[in-house]
Amino acid sequence: MFKPLIKSMLQGLVAKARTQLDWWDQELQREHMERRDYDQDILIFPWLNYQTERVLLSQQGCCRPHYTWPVVQAAHLAKALNVPRISVIEFGVAGGNGLLALERAAEIIETFFDVAIDVYGFDGGVGLPKPVDYRDLPNFWKMSTFGMDEAKLRRRLHRGRLLIGPVGETVPAFIEDKPAPVGFISYDLDYYSSTMQALNLLAADHACLMPRVHCYFDDIMGSPYSDFTGERLAIREFNDGHRFRKLSPIHGLHYFLPRQYWHEPWPMQMFLAHIFDHPLYTRFDQLHKKPEGRNLDLQDSR
Repeated sequence: MFKPLIKSMLQGLVAKARTQLDWWDQELQREHMERRDYDQDILIFPWLNYQTERVLLSQQGCCRPHYTWPVVQAAHLAKALNVPRISVIEFGVAGGNGLLALERAAEIIETFFDVAIDVYGFDGGVGLPKPVDYRDLPNFWKMSTFGMDEAKLRRRLHRGRLLIGPVGETVPAFIEDKPAPVGFISYDLDYYSSTMQALNLLAADHACLMPRVHCYFDDIMGSPYSDFTGERLAIREFNDGHRFRKLSPIHGLHYFLPRQYWHEPWPMQMFLAHIFDHPLYTRFDQLHKKPEGRNLDLQDSR
């Protein structure tokens, strides 16, 4: 009769110990961030990682690293290029937890860099549409999956904007509205066809885009994905169809991130969209320091 009680007590002790270890780990991370001399680094990636960790630690899991890190990068680029306002986007909102995390991260990050950040979420509002053909992986995805309670989500949002409807219609309308330049996009539309339509945003006039746009692709790793279906095929066809707009993985990204992300999948899902014909593409982005080793003044408009 005592076995269930003893088991319950042991489980409670283990849970308490894990909580304490997590707290110690966070305190050690904070201590590391406070003590590090960032002037000794040649690049400022460690300092940008520090800003990412500030957001994540302060929000205790409410923000996502694969959203927070690229938004920090986008805000830094905007500050370096003297762009006062940018947009960040999630394609494929569903229940809205990702959009809420993106919204919260943007609210904090814009105070670090003094750059305004607009948040947008694109979704059909009724779950996955009917697949077009085999390229949409109908063997894996089920129609109407990932539905949305639009009214409930709108009540939870602070300032993020929902754009509801077929992506093939909402993306052109969004471009026509002349938003602030887009600095980060999360693609989580599952299908090849929907992703191709969303990628049209990267072919828009340069005024709608930062010269480099960080992109996260959710559905590109593991079975059943391949280079000939889904998001991977969409990426390849986009690159084949555009001479001066190219999507490339950020090779070896995990080596430039804090240790806790070295074995997570998201660094391998992060791409950079290069807008080579953007008038600001060749502007110095201040990721390197001055020869004498000091940080560039982020107020320098160059």
